[in-house]
Amino acid sequence: MDIVAKSKEFRKVLGKVYRGVASRPPYPALSGIHLEVENNSLKLTATDLEVGITSRCPVEVREEGSVVLPGKVLYNLVKSLSSPELEIVSLPDGNSEIRGGKSYYKLSGFPADDFPLFPLPSSITSFSVPGEKLKEGLMKVYFTASKDESSLPLSGVLFHFEEEGKLRLVASDDHVLSLCSIEVQNGEVAQYILPLRAITEIIRLAEGETRIFPAKGFILFQWEDISLFSRLIEGEYPDYKRVIPQSFVTQTSLPGDELRKALERVSLVAPPESPVVELLLGEGKIELSSSGEVGIAKEEVEAEIEGEEIKIFFNARYLLDTLRSFSGEKAMLEISGELAPTRLRGEDEHLQYILMPVEIKE
Repeated sequence: MDIVAKSKEFRKVLGKVYRGVASRPPYPALSGIHLEVENNSLKLTATDLEVGITSRCPVEVREEGSVVLPGKVLYNLVKSLSSPELEIVSLPDGNSEIRGGKSYYKLSGFPADDFPLFPLPSSITSFSVPGEKLKEGLMKVYFTASKDESSLPLSGVLFHFEEEGKLRLVASDDHVLSLCSIEVQNGEVAQYILPLRAITEIIRLAEGETRIFPAKGFILFQWEDISLFSRLIEGEYPDYKRVIPQSFVTQTSLPGDELRKALERVSLVAPPESPVVELLLGEGKIELSSSGEVGIAKEEVEAEIEGEEIKIFFNARYLLDTLRSFSGEKAMLEISGELAPTRLRGEDEHLQYILMPVEIKE
């Protein structure tokens, strides 16, 4: 392989792909980035076997071929070179030469045959999703996925493609269930569970139209100049719809920022290991209170309230995490009972959180 690339363009593509390099590779080649001349461009690929990223860079092709170069060294080297162009030449002994301006490097590579290229989906099924909507939706739900990997399905994010042209993103642990709906085109009714490793990369990369191609055991996301491969988490996701409450004894509406700011202040005195906050809803207001070794805190927030007066306790940390998604929006807090699941949602219901109250024994 012998190619010449514009340093700026190569650096940009390399920066996107580099995140796919295995941090703890099970074998040496996975610590590298696969470079292959294909269709008069250079294709770069990195993977840790769970997630893979590939992108292309326009280059001048002098000789075709492929090589695997150590990812960390290549990334840091190209990032620091100041020359406008660089040349990469693979040698018969498995090494590669990199030249840029007055700089010269020879890197030890890995056999290209040792690098696992991820498969392409054979199914014609695909979905089309606006990239910004997908990114926004994932950011509002992924943080509630379970950190306990002994329950594999709950350690990922569920992509539930529903009949009415809707993608519902779902994440849950023992405390909060998050649901965010966005419109999709094409496709069919299906469910896929993606690991958080893939979710963080989708959030980083998604822009413009996102094409999604599912296959057996894996899924492929494609954008204009980059693709992301992810293995799917095996197992069946719990029936999350059973947790969503259908009737409420008390409903309230208020600016999400006002409740969040009051909650942030009140929770300052709560014990860090158990930051429980009491909410008393009634008479056009929500009274928040908390206490701990450092003192007592009380706040009042005006709110539109329908239904009966009710007192309910929440872990302030979980409630705050969800309220941050309603910055600048109205939040609807809908309570089914003192110990029943509570729904926190926006006005159009595309975003919902189901929170479990804390039981306080007198």
